[in-house]
Amino acid sequence: MKKLLPFLCASALALSLTACAGTINNSMADTASDVTFTFTDSGVTAAGETDTGYEIDGTALTITSGGTYTVSGSCADGSIKVKKGTTGVTLVLSDLTLTSEDTAAITCGKSSEVTILASAGTTNSLSDTEQNNDDNYPDNENAENAVIKCKDGSLVTLCGDGELTVTANGKNGIKSGATTDEDGEASLTIRDLTLNINAPVNDAINAEQLLNVESGTLTIDAADDAIHCDLVLNIGADGTDGPTIDITNCCEGLEGAELNVCSGDITINASDDCLNAANSDLTDYDFTMTISGGTIDAYTSGGDGFDSNGELTITGGTVIVWTADTADNEPLDADGTITVSGGTVLAAGGSSGMGMNLEAAQPCIIYGSTGFGGMPGSAHSSLVAADVDFTIEDADSNDLYSGTAKCGTNFVFFSSADVTADSNYTLKADDSSSEATAQSGTVSTGMGGGFPGGGQMPDGEPPEGFDGQMPDGQTPGGGRPELPSGERPNFSDGERPTPPSGQGRPNDGSAPAGDSASDANTSDTTPTA
Repeated sequence: MKKLLPFLCASALALSLTACAGTINNSMADTASDVTFTFTDSGVTAAGETDTGYEIDGTALTITSGGTYTVSGSCADGSIKVKKGTTGVTLVLSDLTLTSEDTAAITCGKSSEVTILASAGTTNSLSDTEQNNDDNYPDNENAENAVIKCKDGSLVTLCGDGELTVTANGKNGIKSGATTDEDGEASLTIRDLTLNINAPVNDAINAEQLLNVESGTLTIDAADDAIHCDLVLNIGADGTDGPTIDITNCCEGLEGAELNVCSGDITINASDDCLNAANSDLTDYDFTMTISGGTIDAYTSGGDGFDSNGELTITGGTVIVWTADTADNEPLDADGTITVSGGTVLAAGGSSGMGMNLEAAQPCIIYGSTGFGGMPGSAHSSLVAADVDFTIEDADSNDLYSGTAKCGTNFVFFSSADVTADSNYTLKADDSSSEATAQSGTVSTGMGGGFPGGGQMPDGEPPEGFDGQMPDGQTPGGGRPELPSGERPNFSDGERPTPPSGQGRPNDGSAPAGDSASDANTSDTTPTA
């Protein structure tokens, strides 16, 4: 049975119960090593004061008791395993290059407690092959589906002042297991480390229980999620600089049922959602996404910017998010309420999508079409074209924000401490400009909530002089235009026009295929024994 650990953003450090926390000194860990292991293609040699606490079988090393162990050398097919239930283990990586053909390069057994530390000044590399994937190689009983596998109930920390590169040719880069009644609490913490992950098959980092990315420098290229946790994902911690995370390519960037960004400098280039608070395996769950600090610069070519299946709250930090898709994807999207009470937020997209339920405790400005500018078939032109410089100015021509558009956008949302409710602001790009009035409190951005080129009116009413029809034929007042005779058109034999392919609902009234699948968790979440 899985258990959800309690979460407080400020207590993320306390939940990391491993040797790298607090006063541990990386150089001390090197000099205090109980045994030094050297890998070669032909085997593993050991040097030290003790010949207990480990087992060597060819190029397979197993740690059986607590201690500090330094590993170095190079091996084309070798592995390191910390035995089930073994605690107090520190693995010091010192210029180690290790590939494992059919299993994980490093496995932390169930209920183990392990610190994997990259020694200062060293460069380390861990990788696997395509055989380390039991979906594609079901006869491979050794497959662990990750280069670094942390099993159920394991408490694992990756840290150090050195560099570690993980290349996942099998499935995941790093996989952390679940909390269970039998194996205890599980967590994965990343701290200080320079960590590079290339995951061309699936996720770069995948955790089932608790994932803390506290600090360090991470560079990630992933086929699916970059950083994923089934339950609680914490980025940074209150009062710290947090990690530097550069996600150069992914399907989804950061995903967790409870996703918290407290600090850090994060750049995301995604093909689907940049941030997602979701888990399709959980029902009646209070999904949350909270941004309280740090800087996030995010771009998606085909999904939502920030997508929460529950609440989305921004209380601080700097958020810049661009969505290029012109269908129904939004820069900010939530099934519940989107609350902006602090920080600087610029959210822009090719489409304003289906609208959002917004509580602007901090005043905001909205430009463009919030109701239909990005709907299929719309001919509305962009407020700002791709790669064009733009500014947002107050009534005295002072710049509140300036930047360069990452894509053509029909919708721009801006909020900062410098915005004053009921004041007018101008968006300028090239030779064009668009004005809007700042709003606060409950802001409606649903169908009909805004109008092209003129910003959204605070009361949701159309601008003065607007007499055009909505895209579906409705008038601004909500009714449909009448025929000269005052009658609505009739269709022969009771038929209605067929919606375009992929739109509308089937005759049975069910949702079209794929309507509810966008938030499905496609990552590997099955615990491995």
